Amino acid sequence: MIKTSNLDRFVETIARLRAPDGCPWDREQTHKTLARYLLEEAYEVLEAIQSEDADKLKEELGDLLLQIVLNAQVAKDDGKFDMEEVAGLINEKMIRRHPHVFADADAETPEAVVDQWQAIKAKEKAEREAGGKAESILESIPKAMPALLQALKISEAAVNQGFEWEREGDVWDKLDSEISELKEAISNPDLKEPQKTAQAQEEIALEFGDVLFCLVNVARWHALNPEECLLLTMQKFRKRFFEMEKAASKPLKDLNPTEWNDLWEEAKRKLSNKQSL
Repeated sequence: MIKTSNLDRFVETIARLRAPDGCPWDREQTHKTLARYLLEEAYEVLEAIQSEDADKLKEELGDLLLQIVLNAQVAKDDGKFDMEEVAGLINEKMIRRHPHVFADADAETPEAVVDQWQAIKAKEKAEREAGGKAESILESIPKAMPALLQALKISEAAVNQGFEWEREGDVWDKLDSEISELKEAISNPDLKEPQKTAQAQEEIALEFGDVLFCLVNVARWHALNPEECLLLTMQKFRKRFFEMEKAASKPLKDLNPTEWNDLWEEAKRKLSNKQSL
């Protein structure tokens, strides 16, 4: 756990970098210019978690903390809020949403805690709306969130309100239906007419999105995070492709389909043997 003194010193370091006589790069940053770095660092934290490397995770969490503190300092310089307020706000929220720890509520299981959390969120939303601020249940889900994760969050929010299939088979039926519609859109002869290509492509994109959203719901029914599933697959592909690069006897672009397939199967065998050791 980071000592308070270390955290305080870090906040002071960032303030110094943002001072009039500080670092030119840090001084010119805004919330918008920092957004890309925040996202990049978050993904690097995820990669460190998947690698199960504690030292790497510690380093990447520090890089992510940098983005949080730097954004807070930008806000302070603009006269909006500071890191102290950020920490205070999240601390209050955690206490408020854990009444089974900090008050006299009961929640003996993780499932009960989640139900309680959702109930408190719903109450907070109702209080905001009573104050004249109407909002959708989905409003709290960031539109900038990665698409697969956003789809999962939207699906979960809808399910919490009772919008759900009765059985898993219905999800698979819906997926089959969406795949059929995608195939139909792709085979649309209009796609071959230049003046209608853009419209046809948009239709294909919409149908492809429907298929992905259905797959997200399949994942949800099995308590899987589709974003993490795809990341694991990409990690596996990276390893296999690297093995192929090492084993290839000529430039990759010169390989024929048979050679590609042979290298792929060889890479699979090598990695499978390594995992079994």
